[in-house]
Amino acid sequence: MIEYSPDDWFKALLAALPEEKVSQAVSDDNALWINIEDNVSRLGSLTHGQINIKEIRRQALTLLETESKDFRVVVHLLRTLQHGGNAEELLLAAKLLVQYVQHYWQQAWPKNQTHKIRFAQQVIKRFETAAGSFSRGASETQHNAMPGELAFLAKLWSDNGYPTLAASADALFTLYQRDMSEPTPPTVVSAAPVQATEPSLISPTAVVVQQNVPVISVESHDEKSWRETLLKVAGILCERQPDHPQGYRLRRHAIWQNITVAPQAENDGRTPLAAFSADIMADYQTRESSADRALWQQVEQSLILAPYWFDGHALSARIAERLGCHDVAEAIKDEVNHFLQRIPQLNVLLFNDRAPFLSASTKRWLTPDKTTLPTGTMRPDDEVLLSRQHLQEQGLEATLRYLNGLPEGEPRDRFYRQYVAAQMMEEAGMAQLAKQHYRTLLNTGLHMSLSDWEPALLACLEEKLTTAQ
Repeated sequence: MIEYSPDDWFKALLAALPEEKVSQAVSDDNALWINIEDNVSRLGSLTHGQINIKEIRRQALTLLETESKDFRVVVHLLRTLQHGGNAEELLLAAKLLVQYVQHYWQQAWPKNQTHKIRFAQQVIKRFETAAGSFSRGASETQHNAMPGELAFLAKLWSDNGYPTLAASADALFTLYQRDMSEPTPPTVVSAAPVQATEPSLISPTAVVVQQNVPVISVESHDEKSWRETLLKVAGILCERQPDHPQGYRLRRHAIWQNITVAPQAENDGRTPLAAFSADIMADYQTRESSADRALWQQVEQSLILAPYWFDGHALSARIAERLGCHDVAEAIKDEVNHFLQRIPQLNVLLFNDRAPFLSASTKRWLTPDKTTLPTGTMRPDDEVLLSRQHLQEQGLEATLRYLNGLPEGEPRDRFYRQYVAAQMMEEAGMAQLAKQHYRTLLNTGLHMSLSDWEPALLACLEEKLTTAQ
């Protein structure tokens, strides 16, 4: 029997599969799936003791690694981790769910949103039921990690357009945070015995010493209070797990979550906003060559007060690289790119002293290698072909959902994707609606400048001129 370490769980979950396998349902005739469904349905019944939990987990991981990313397989796998109320397994379940939602939520089976939401709510309900067990048995590290995972889960569902699930994850965050705040004397908790037929796949800790953990008052009655709560949680995560990206992602979510439009600007792009202090920036840059965690923390705190100081995010990422926190550096870049894709006008705006929101060096930091297509980028012909396949197999609604779920890319990519959507409407027999979309696209295209169409190209030209000087 294969022994799985925690790393093996994520390796199996995130194993690359062909696109068609990622999105397809696991076959009802698959022997592993039949056995998993039969055994999981007996969890908690009188025959529970006859179930080989270890084997069920192995089979589920095998399916995810080789056959499909079907969410139903993940739900069953998580149930085997949630059922016993073991703190370490509950935390692993939360981490697996976060990784799954981050990588496969939109494209994986089931395609029906109602079904997907219902399965997710089952997982959430089991986390609710297990909160008390987690609180009693978790170590300080586990107590600190769980709220961060749940907050990040809420962010992912919110970003994917599932507000109901995001709200449920927020409620879970509050529940687990509240249980953490209940004072309990330090106790020694022996690891619970496990039946011979269902040995744990996670190496159990023989003795867990429960210690005091930070107490956070969760305030969510208005946007400002919720922002402060998220920033406090992010601060704790960054302090205790500085080499893990979740805290840094959560901090940027808190900073930018309520910014939905670009600041007002003149025709030349100048805004009334003041640039970040040049003296402080110069001080940070002088100390960068010998950067330590104290400097990094100062930079991160400055970012909270200056939401459009993108040069500061680039600086923070460079410091992270110097300190060996490569995953954090990539996460910071990813969050900045996501924010700029959401509000692309920010790329060309200026502070009131005409300094750009994004300096040339920061634009170079954010710009991917142009010699290769970014992950997920497709040629226009591919988009038409796959969209037509979706239209034939699943109908217009699923096709439009597929197009909306593609990576945003450059403005021209988004424009062309809208054109493909209009084509699909026309092919589906909705000629009048398609005509309206064609007209809108034509009017938009007639008023677009080169900087709107190809901002990355202009950034490359600017870089060439800067280098030539």
